[in-house]
Amino acid sequence: MTNHEPGGRSPEPDLPAPDTTSAFSPAPGPPMRLSGAGQLLAVLPHLLGYRPERSIVVVALALDPRGTLGQLVFAGRLDLPETPDLRVGLQQLHHAVQQAADGSRGPILLAVFGHDLPTGPGGDVDAAAVEGLLAASRGLAHDAGCHVHDLVLVRDTPSGGQMCAVVADGEIVPEQERAWGPAPSAPDVPAVADLVLSGRGVLPSRAAVAASVRRRDEEASRATAIEIRLLHLAPGPVDEGRALRDLDACLHEGRTLDARRRAQVAVLLHDRWVRDAVLARWLPDLPWSEDDASVPRELVEATRALRPWPTTSHHLGLERLLTLVSEVPRDLGGPLLTLGAMAAWTRGDGTVANELCDLALEVDPGSQLAALLRRALEVGLRPPRRAPGRQGGPRAGGPTGRRPRGRARGRARGRSGGRPAA
Repeated sequence: MTNHEPGGRSPEPDLPAPDTTSAFSPAPGPPMRLSGAGQLLAVLPHLLGYRPERSIVVVALALDPRGTLGQLVFAGRLDLPETPDLRVGLQQLHHAVQQAADGSRGPILLAVFGHDLPTGPGGDVDAAAVEGLLAASRGLAHDAGCHVHDLVLVRDTPSGGQMCAVVADGEIVPEQERAWGPAPSAPDVPAVADLVLSGRGVLPSRAAVAASVRRRDEEASRATAIEIRLLHLAPGPVDEGRALRDLDACLHEGRTLDARRRAQVAVLLHDRWVRDAVLARWLPDLPWSEDDASVPRELVEATRALRPWPTTSHHLGLERLLTLVSEVPRDLGGPLLTLGAMAAWTRGDGTVANELCDLALEVDPGSQLAALLRRALEVGLRPPRRAPGRQGGPRAGGPTGRRPRGRARGRARGRSGGRPAA
């Protein structure tokens, strides 16, 4: 998070929660190839979703058992502390780095980027800040059983971005040999084009990400609120099948929903059974429990039309969902926000997941799923995956809405149509 945005929650006082991203191949096909810390620096804004400023970014690379090919498994960003002692701040990423190390069959290498470190009277980077970043990085690596492969200082100048290596290929660069040079520009790195084609755009700042998530269409929201009040006066329940088909068409086809259909979707998603069913259909690769046969049969039928969350067009689907959120009354948008946060987390989009989670907890502080996801994001947990060879998603003809294993289950409640208070 940046300098404590509205709704930011911290695992410790005065330590904003980090932005963490579980990196993944941007689209089906060959993995993107990077050569050196410079090219990795060029793709980081596309992985994070914005250009980091006054930040520390830590990237974990997993080598195969032969120690030849590396896979980017984690990227985390922290606000730059005000003091040169960075050890406490970087320890926030310990759980995420440890998880990467525990899940890898080969060694884990860390690449650390210090953006806009404090400068001294002469304009050079403060030596104490550099040594503090070096000590903190080595401490983090030591605690997690990893190695610092690269540590790079980054700054912007009128002529473009510059970088200076403090650690290169695992060796500390002597202070007298450290020199600033131009950082590779994005157009010169082929992997950037792959990320752009997959929809991973770059916003100018972390604040711009927050503004994108929190945008509002107040005119559309007021129209939706009127339709919600009319729904409360109607004698029958919401048509679940139609509302879910509308949500699916909005997400996958970009269909614009009128106020009445938006109201039906917003009201229906306040039913916890429906939310679980939507997640099970959207995210079939999660290890959902298969022992819950009490899901209402009509809901099983209603969710058949839902397609999995878009893979190659993830960001387009997320943008459409955020548009729908902006057109729903703010106090009724919690379920949509939480569903979007889960989808973003499982697709490696930790930055947006952080923002969606914060806003969901502002709207509904009692949301257990949002609170659990917030904690997972704080410690950098990666989403669980279904064991190889198992079919994802609900069984054909079986119940939907199963919960992921390990998730605390609340007491069963009767379904009343899921309508929130007017």
